[in-house]
Amino acid sequence: MDPAAYYALGLLLAALLAWLARRLGWLDRKAALAAAALGALVWASSGLWGSLLLVFFVVAGSLAARLNPRSRDRRGRTAAQVLANGLPALLGALACGPAFFAGSLAAVTADTLASELGALSSTAWRYGRGRVPAGTNAAVSLPGSLAMLAGAGAAAFWAPGRGLPAFAIFAGGVFGAVLDTVTGPLEERLSWWNNDLNNALAATCGGLLACWLA
Repeated sequence: MDPAAYYALGLLLAALLAWLARRLGWLDRKAALAAAALGALVWASSGLWGSLLLVFFVVAGSLAARLNPRSRDRRGRTAAQVLANGLPALLGALACGPAFFAGSLAAVTADTLASELGALSSTAWRYGRGRVPAGTNAAVSLPGSLAMLAGAGAAAFWAPGRGLPAFAIFAGGVFGAVLDTVTGPLEERLSWWNNDLNNALAATCGGLLACWLA
């Protein structure tokens, strides 16, 4: 395919999928614009494989949010959330290759599923506090932990499509999600630290570990 037509197709597909996500209530208006731009760039840099993995994350995370009646994402993700979760994967792919991309998205998939489905647990535990209500920031629960492993495993399923070792992607996903929990309390201690920065850090570190292991 002619390069210009290839990139134009990617932009069209990204715009259509972002519009659909907006119509479904998964993204707010600015988030849909950010997602369209991010999707087009992923298509240009990582092709169909990378685009499908990105779509998988969006669908899995959005459906999980619909299962959690207390999820803030039920009103639609913001542009900051889209960029915090997707931009590290895009930039890491350009710098380190597809292993970073897959490991980064495995991390945000695992973290999102752990947060959304863990909130459905009857109880949770947080270091320094003991038992806390499910959904508490930086808390862990059995359903959330299982969802985290499932999310990382599902993302690792895409690894063979680019000749990547599935274990490296799985490990990056689990590491990033666990790191997100460990650094979560910073949101309460540092006025400038927020959930989006926490997610971006987890995505970056998950990608770095996957790249190293691969």
